[in-house]
Amino acid sequence: MAAVLMTVAMFPAAVPAAAEEQPLVSYWSTEEGVTEMPVSDGATETYAEEDRQWQGLPTIAVTPGGRMWCAWQTGDVIEGSSGPDNYDVMYYSDDGGETWSSEYMIWDVPDDSIRLADPRLFYDQFGKLWLILIRGGLKGTYAVELKNPDCENPAENLELGEPVSWLKAPPAHRPTILSNGRWITPVELDADQQVTYICNPNNETGRYPWTTNTQQPAVTAFPEEKTYGEAQIIELQDGSLMMLSRLPKDCGGGMEISYSYDYGVNWTAYKADNGVPYITPSSKFHIQRLESGAILLLTHATTGSRTQLAAYLSYDDGKTYPYCLMLDDSEIGNSWGVSYPEAAQAQGENGEIYIVYDAGRYDQKEIRMCIVTEEDIKAGKPVGETSRLRMRVSELGGYLNYVDTEEDYERYITVLPGTEKSAILEQLPETVTLIGEDGSALELTGEWNCLDYSKNTEGVYTFTFSKGVTGKAQDRYSLLKAYVTVAEEKEEEPDTDPDTDTDGQEQPNDTQPGGCAASAGALGGAAVPLLLGGAAVLIRRKNPHRGKK
Repeated sequence: MAAVLMTVAMFPAAVPAAAEEQPLVSYWSTEEGVTEMPVSDGATETYAEEDRQWQGLPTIAVTPGGRMWCAWQTGDVIEGSSGPDNYDVMYYSDDGGETWSSEYMIWDVPDDSIRLADPRLFYDQFGKLWLILIRGGLKGTYAVELKNPDCENPAENLELGEPVSWLKAPPAHRPTILSNGRWITPVELDADQQVTYICNPNNETGRYPWTTNTQQPAVTAFPEEKTYGEAQIIELQDGSLMMLSRLPKDCGGGMEISYSYDYGVNWTAYKADNGVPYITPSSKFHIQRLESGAILLLTHATTGSRTQLAAYLSYDDGKTYPYCLMLDDSEIGNSWGVSYPEAAQAQGENGEIYIVYDAGRYDQKEIRMCIVTEEDIKAGKPVGETSRLRMRVSELGGYLNYVDTEEDYERYITVLPGTEKSAILEQLPETVTLIGEDGSALELTGEWNCLDYSKNTEGVYTFTFSKGVTGKAQDRYSLLKAYVTVAEEKEEEPDTDPDTDTDGQEQPNDTQPGGCAASAGALGGAAVPLLLGGAAVLIRRKNPHRGKK
């Protein structure tokens, strides 16, 4: 039986929703007959995994007990609320993301003329975990509380609250909790004149009234071209608000920024062309403040395509981002690439940052996850014991993943300025034998090259092997790429903590290597400019995923 969820919540004007309205229904895939059930009247698609024609736009939350919940949109033909048979699903992991539940929760709308758009998981300051669900066609955004997300056997014991009606227009991200306890979010209603909505949540009464307090909206710099904003807000240390918004491809670097100094009442006009890392190839980004106070920005290190998904780190409230880690630059081979990242609000006990995104939305049909730390981002490579890149949450495309190589060669290399390209090429093999997760081997013979390598310009450069994987297979971990950092050798300062200033605040540390590899053509053919350093040594870490599937 479907779990029919009746709403007793309040709209912004505090008007109860109609008693007969059923805004949402939910099922567990373990319920008898559910995976054979048509998604809508007359549909051939069912709720079974094998019927999904695409999946993407994920969201993630980590509970106090360490369980991970991950939800995303899936369905038939095309994404978004216009997809005729789209719905949302949610899985969980109890082993840090190594494996995910075989059972999954299904969320849908009983009215076949309405579809669900991308979900959002949100922890409020009261400790409540919400699943935010968007009904298409401005039919309302609802939030459902997961009352006991750490329960045993969720398919039998998970308790849900009744849906609370939050907003008519859809938000693109989870709300931002401000220092005054209120929540703020932009909505996808008028991307040219971006307004924001504020909620003053009352945990005792369970009332969550959303109203707009915007008098001066943020006006886009590209009114003729802009169609999507997918804006997100972060509060800066001085109490001002910074709002980032997506721009169309080839417009202003792909991202524009507005500021508010009165909690969203008035916004400055959007400013584009803000430089790296405030760029995107017309795709969604994610920004949030970490426990250390640093700002994490997840976006693409290129404006060319949805490739090179990267994590940037700022310690001066978003003014500069001296550190960067390439999360995923695998060659997907379609226009959707790797995209739509989100980081969980909570970090792990060792500072782990949990990031999800989709890969090959319509072909590979993958949801991937990375576990990284600030130290990884500073180093520009995974260095932590628990750090992992490109883990699988869901894979439905049937692709063979190559996960290791027979040859032992360095993939993270640091050299002094002036190092000739030939000296780097001597360290890389002419033959690379890829090992598939099924044990198969693929021998490739070719050459390594980096067209934009500049021996006297500090930065990180990607050397790519001339032969690649073809057919229904993929070099999941970019084994056919090597990352070369050109940096001056720095002397270590003994008995000091270079990450802490006299006020005890963590600061950028340019004595450590770190940065994103930018392939030729990513930003006008040049490497992304970065503050780099580190000893001129070979970093012997061929494949951090060896032995891990």
